[in-house]
Amino acid sequence: MKITLIGYMGSGKSSLGAMLAKKLNIIFYDLDSIISKTYGISIFSLFKRKGEFSFRKIEHLMLKKILKKKHSYILSVGGGTPCFYKNIYLLNKYSKTIYIKIDAYTLFNRLILEKEKRPLIFNFSKKELYRFIMKHLLKRVPFYEQASIKIEIDKKKSKTNVIKEIIKSIYSDT
Repeated sequence: MKITLIGYMGSGKSSLGAMLAKKLNIIFYDLDSIISKTYGISIFSLFKRKGEFSFRKIEHLMLKKILKKKHSYILSVGGGTPCFYKNIYLLNKYSKTIYIKIDAYTLFNRLILEKEKRPLIFNFSKKELYRFIMKHLLKRVPFYEQASIKIEIDKKKSKTNVIKEIIKSIYSDT
C-alpha cells in the first residue's frame, strides 16, 4: 500500500500523514522534511537561495526516489508538488492519491499564523494573503482534483474522524 496526501499548504497533510501511518503501522515520509534533511537547510532557505524553479526540480527528483520504494508507506508532499513536472501523473501511477480538500477561508486562518515559515507567502499582508490563496487555489485545484480519493475537511471534523474517513475510503476504493 502506497498512499500520497496532496492538497494546498496548511491543509494538514503532514500531521494527518503521520497519524495515518501510525494507525496503519507503516512508514511515513514527508517530502519537505526529506529534502530539508538531504540539503541540510530548511525548505524556506532552500527556496530563497535557489529559487522556485530549482526547488521544484529538486522536489521532483526526490519524489521519484520515494515513489520507487517497494515497501508500503504514507507520503505527504508540498502543496505545489503535484503541479509541476507531471508529478500528479507519477503520484497517481505509483501511489493512491488522497486530496485533502479545505476551503480558502480556513486555509487563510491557518496560514496567517505560520506565514513566516512558508516561502511563497512570508511577505504578504493579510489582504494580499487571502487574495493569493484564492488565486493560487484556482491554479492548483485542477491538479489536486486528479487524486483518486477526495476528503473534505471542515472545522467540525476532528483529525481522528478525518483519519477514519481516509481509512474507510482507502479500503472501499480498492
